[in-house]
Amino acid sequence: MSIVGRVVPGTRNPVSTNRPQDTLAGLQVARALAALAVTVHHALEMSNGVAGSFSPDWLTTGGAGGVDVFFVISGFIMAHTSFQTGKAIPSPLDFLQRRATRIYPLYWLVCLAMLSLMAMGFFQKQFLTGGDIAMALALLPGGRPIIGVAWTLVYEVYFYLVFAACLSLRSRRLALFGTGGLIVVFWGVGHALPIGPLRAFLTDPIPLEFLFGLGLARFHAAIRWQGWAAPAILVCAGFALMHSAPLFVSHATTHGLQGLPRVLAWGGAGLAIVTGFLALRNVKGGLGQALLTMGNASYALYLTHTFVLMGYGLALRREALAAIPQYLLVPPVVLLACLFGVASHFALERPLLETARRLPRFGTLGKAARCSESEVAT
Repeated sequence: MSIVGRVVPGTRNPVSTNRPQDTLAGLQVARALAALAVTVHHALEMSNGVAGSFSPDWLTTGGAGGVDVFFVISGFIMAHTSFQTGKAIPSPLDFLQRRATRIYPLYWLVCLAMLSLMAMGFFQKQFLTGGDIAMALALLPGGRPIIGVAWTLVYEVYFYLVFAACLSLRSRRLALFGTGGLIVVFWGVGHALPIGPLRAFLTDPIPLEFLFGLGLARFHAAIRWQGWAAPAILVCAGFALMHSAPLFVSHATTHGLQGLPRVLAWGGAGLAIVTGFLALRNVKGGLGQALLTMGNASYALYLTHTFVLMGYGLALRREALAAIPQYLLVPPVVLLACLFGVASHFALERPLLETARRLPRFGTLGKAARCSESEVAT
């Protein structure tokens, strides 16, 4: 069943449009596959160590690169939605409020659920202080997380703060270069700090992957596709690099690659995947619509798949279940996690977003500078 819709040969991909569902459909598919990769990664990690485990290190580790795809997408989307021809550049406050209403409500709800499980006696080995909880809820670096995947959201918030500060420059070009410059400067400054959580946070080069997305937003209009073959090859090459990188990049655990090798391998893979999917203007067929739905629900899936995998981990304590070849169990577990994520999106995330969007806006758009056609196109 084909998911491929329209790829316009010999024409430029538009930088902006009033029909985001059309031009960004490919990114929703990329989001879906990135969230699926992370879910499979965690399911394989959970399955390893039992009698029926089957996943080699490279396969278990590879799916962690889905995070890097998300970072490239995030950088692209922030630039794409903030600088559109004839539309006002958002003020820093307006931008931050929009991002906060997008990420915090569902995240806080998931944290509340996890804290409730801790209060009921689960995770007895995990101890959180009041400071840890406060920092985790604010998505600040340094404390112990309430949910393990939240470390990526801490970097998202960091990127949003830097990008918002540069929006005050009221110029697309200055904002993009300013964001890149500040992230590189903070990375360098981090090496001068004493050893501690803040140094570890700032010296991790993974925020450079957001800059890949910013750069793609800046230059992707110049890409001319002749049919669908080249974008498809680029996407396949990106996923191949993501899953093969653990074979030749040294890493201590299956949690993922580290440092600059990760940025080069998985960030490069993410850039290839996102670039290829930008050529997909719309999707068709049942599979395509399912991927679009999962792409819309990717944030909910990313946050909630932990609960399904917790149940899987508890089930594996039973010897009879642990003895079953795990390649028979991992696919239905991943499917259940996807269904749970989509259900959470419709039942929780969307109502929360609708409520949050009705809140008063503190930023203003009316006095903002506007992007000219020439500035967006160059």
